[in-house]
Amino acid sequence: MSDIPGFGLHQKLSQQQVQLQTQKMSQQQILSLKMLNMSNMDLRNEIYSFVEKNPALEITRDIGLEGVKTAHETNYQNDDTRSMSVSQSQQLASDNFQAALEASPDSRKSLAEHLEHQFLSVQHTRSEEALGLKLIYNLDSKGHHILAPVSLLDSADSNQNEELLNNLIFQINQLDPVGCCCSGFEESLLIQAKLRGDAGDAVLFILDGHFEFLNPPQPSKILKKINDYLANARLEEGNSIDLKKLKFTENQIQEALEYIKTLDPYPAREYSEDNNRYIQADVNVEKDEETGLFTVKDNFDCLPQVRLSRDFENLAADRSRVTKSTEESEKKRSEHRFVMESVRDAKQFMENLEYRKRTVLLACRAIVDEQQDFFEKGKRYLKPLRQKDIAKRIGVHEATVSRMANGKYLRCPQGLFPISFFFSNAVSQAPVNSSKTVESGTASSSPASASNSPNSTEGALSKTAIMAELQTILAEHANDKKALSDSKLCALLEERNIKIARRTVAKYRAQLNIDSSYTRKL
Repeated sequence: MSDIPGFGLHQKLSQQQVQLQTQKMSQQQILSLKMLNMSNMDLRNEIYSFVEKNPALEITRDIGLEGVKTAHETNYQNDDTRSMSVSQSQQLASDNFQAALEASPDSRKSLAEHLEHQFLSVQHTRSEEALGLKLIYNLDSKGHHILAPVSLLDSADSNQNEELLNNLIFQINQLDPVGCCCSGFEESLLIQAKLRGDAGDAVLFILDGHFEFLNPPQPSKILKKINDYLANARLEEGNSIDLKKLKFTENQIQEALEYIKTLDPYPAREYSEDNNRYIQADVNVEKDEETGLFTVKDNFDCLPQVRLSRDFENLAADRSRVTKSTEESEKKRSEHRFVMESVRDAKQFMENLEYRKRTVLLACRAIVDEQQDFFEKGKRYLKPLRQKDIAKRIGVHEATVSRMANGKYLRCPQGLFPISFFFSNAVSQAPVNSSKTVESGTASSSPASASNSPNSTEGALSKTAIMAELQTILAEHANDKKALSDSKLCALLEERNIKIARRTVAKYRAQLNIDSSYTRKL
């Protein structure tokens, strides 16, 4: 067959055409996945950037972030594919490339995002949430204040005052990494020492405004400076420590030095830097009081609305041919090619926008269906849910769900949550003796023992639900004379049909920034 005149050339041209078409499809998929991975704020910038480069696309409306109205609910079908005439081999090559592309991890995470995720996992009032997010996004890469915190208070909000400000700062101080939201590294060290609860008086004294005594870090010289200072010090009004009663030894100073070395002056340095930005919910979940059902509504009206330019659309529809090869005709051909390419790219961009909207809405509706108990009762009822489960339900790749959840938020009656919050790992439990005597009213308050809870039949709870239950138990026993040990916490959880190992309880307690019973204050 290769001896047939022109056959080899024809085969080569066909292969090149297939490769070009497959490459073109892959580029479209790359752009689509890139936009799916963007937050609303990033997508706004992308839309403006594209419109600036492509005159075939124009912005028709942009109400901005301040005037966002209630968004309409859009009914999308489960149709996340775009039809194109391709061969089976080309489609297979495209699918393989997309699978490989989607499987690539996206590990971007900033300090603000990390703190924000934790802060929003706890329910706050509107005033607390607004001020708390301002504090978080007012931190530099080291976790220190950029502007004075008091300047962030909203004078138009009567609920925002210095007492609320100090309470929120203390809350953020305790988030992981501990010691952020402070004025500098010295305050960060003092916060860490206080929260650990095992720092001696020498440590607290040095870190509370006397850090310069550590230069040079020699115990004998540090002790001399402290003694000289204490000899001349007077009891300050409102100070809980009588400086004249403090007396340290050189061994205590040496121990204090070793203790301070275990603290991190810049706990935020492991997180990447990111441009500060305020967040906007991508999806709103509301309960219909008449039907009792939850509805999922998009909040995409905060994004610029775009359309294809009418002028470019008319120019692209012009099918008149230029027959003569002149300088003027070549110019017209070049202009026509530019118009066609611009219109094609603009249409593809709008298709990618629709694909992003459709995927986010479909996934969030599936999440709401799966997490009904959470939206009804709170985070103690958050059930284990994998991204794989949602991907299978809406008919997309698992990594597509991961990209959909990246940097996007859902607002519901429980508060504002990152979409990734609803994907919680399952914690395996050992079988619990159903005949075990349980105090009246104790097990009924637990999501694991509720008859209408899906967790009771699955034999596993989400990590978030168990941590919430642990917080509830600690709150109920806050006034006990003796702090609950991890073993006792483990037993109390078992009474609520949650049976996990003591070391797991200790791990979750540490993640909640709760000290052990040995150092916990009564």
